[in-house]
Amino acid sequence: MKIYFTVDDKGYLDGWGSTPSYAEGEIELDIEDDHDIFTSDSSCWKYENGKLVFDEERQQQLIEEYEREKNKPTDIERLEMALMELAMYTINGGKE
Repeated sequence: MKIYFTVDDKGYLDGWGSTPSYAEGEIELDIEDDHDIFTSDSSCWKYENGKLVFDEERQQQLIEEYEREKNKPTDIERLEMALMELAMYTINGGKE
């Protein structure tokens, strides 16, 4: 099966498809129909020496970034926390 993809400045895939998009710098590569790229995050794959290489360290970094972002308080939660702090400050007569 042929896939068509582009890479970022470090060689990591930043998009792929089964038909050409004719994007500047697009690469065409023939891979097996059951290649692991079809069941994993394509942004963890790097194009090196004419082959796709999976980068486990990048996968772990992306997972950690996702978890940090997922666990970050929303704007509403931050507002609620600020209001609670203000309320406690007011209740305590301006003392922390």
